[in-house]
Amino acid sequence: MPEVADPFVGLYRMAVFSAALRGHGLGEWHRGQGFARASCILCGAEVRVYFPALQPEMDGPAIEQECTRNAVAGKAA
Repeated sequence: MPEVADPFVGLYRMAVFSAALRGHGLGEWHRGQGFARASCILCGAEVRVYFPALQPEMDGPAIEQECTRNAVAGKAA
């Protein structure tokens, strides 16, 4: 996760929480110009956060659908 001094740390935390609710475990964040992304370490689903001037946003399969690998592991147990 990014350093605490990062002004967008709240957005990262919301993305991690939203993905976890769907069974995803996010890996390392990768930043680009105006965005950052991370992928689920189980199924590879990605979440992206954007940093426009007015209102930060997030999207991606990791916050829109259940983790397929985590669901399969849960059924096997």
